[in-house]
Amino acid sequence: MSSWTYSPVPAVEESIQKIRLKYPADYPAGLGRVQAILEKLGNPHQKLPHVFHVAGTNGKGSTLAFLQSIYEAAGLSVHKYISPHLVRFEERIILNGKMIEADKLLDLINECEEAARTCPVSFFELITVAAFLAYARYPADVLLLETGLGGLYDATNVIDGKQLISLLTRISYDHTHILGTTLAEIAVNKAGIIKPGCPCIVAPQMAPEVMEVFRRRATAVAAPIFACGQEWMVSADDNHFEYKSATNTFRLPLPNLVGRHQIDNAGTALAAIEHSPYAPLLQQHHLELAMHRVNWPGRLQRLASGRLAELLPSGWELWLDGAHNDSGAEILVDQIKAWGKSLPLHLITAMKKTKDAAEFYRPLLPHVATVQTVDVNWIEAPMTSAEALCDQVRQLGCQRTTITPNLESALRSLTFQFSSPQRILITGSLYLVGHALKEK
Repeated sequence: MSSWTYSPVPAVEESIQKIRLKYPADYPAGLGRVQAILEKLGNPHQKLPHVFHVAGTNGKGSTLAFLQSIYEAAGLSVHKYISPHLVRFEERIILNGKMIEADKLLDLINECEEAARTCPVSFFELITVAAFLAYARYPADVLLLETGLGGLYDATNVIDGKQLISLLTRISYDHTHILGTTLAEIAVNKAGIIKPGCPCIVAPQMAPEVMEVFRRRATAVAAPIFACGQEWMVSADDNHFEYKSATNTFRLPLPNLVGRHQIDNAGTALAAIEHSPYAPLLQQHHLELAMHRVNWPGRLQRLASGRLAELLPSGWELWLDGAHNDSGAEILVDQIKAWGKSLPLHLITAMKKTKDAAEFYRPLLPHVATVQTVDVNWIEAPMTSAEALCDQVRQLGCQRTTITPNLESALRSLTFQFSSPQRILITGSLYLVGHALKEK
């Protein structure tokens, strides 16, 4: 395992380790703490380019990846804020299409720490303030802004609605100990990013009560709402997908992201641009280029090269996916069915303690030959032990479940057991997927 957790730049690694201890994670009941620090820094959140603000349970990052690809295909510059990162912390703050440089990040953190000396603040709040400071100082055409958790009280929700599009991706069960135990309760929190008078784009939803919550909030704040299946729609065949609304129809190549769900994410991005000042960018040649170029690591990503892939014989496949909840499992099952049964499937997995293991693994297990749970005690997050997760998976009916000390051992075990080509999927935790990308 590499010697760094957050960044290969020693000064960044030391700084992030320090502030994670100094500013513990919590979830405040308001935005006052963030606003107080921003006020001290001259309110940089009021000096941002046009913002696309996304909340949801699944698909946030992929939707922003489509937006970024479309804007860059048209020659525009893009800032982006995401969390968590996969490999290195600098991924969270994208300036003009590139990860923030180490010296800039360190200067911003120091400046924000000085402003926070008399203000209680969480780690995520501090980093969000630092990101806003960066986006205000370095010009770009648009800012793609992802919520960290929920929406209503998320630190990113301090932005106003003057130049804003809200996007709500698919809602499912996650962080129920904070956001609520029903889809309607979770949706109320996510709907907090809908701002007065600002367009709101809604991706396909799994439950009608979610859409009811979103429409009710939009009506209350006079925000025009554009939902998949009503104001716009997408469909796909083997080689293309079609986006259709009242004013536009585009037939485009399937995107460079695997899975039918990515068509929904692409449609959400197209609808958002259609109802923004950048609607003229929706041109066939820009969109075709964007679909070919779009990239979002760790989501149904095949590793065909690198150290881990080289451990496998010819004909074997190694895939990564950061799914970790019921909706993510549903998407994986759809892809497994699309793959067919030509190659037996094996899971290598880990999971946070806060996730519902049964809801995630139950739909997957009928489709897998073996499961290996990875010892991840080195991950700086509250992870379920490999032993406990193994027991949970066995209780769900998969007796061919074993414990493995690391990814390399898991892969070598499979190549020892099976002589014919197999398909391997590393999933259950973004932390584990990020580690696989770091080690690949």
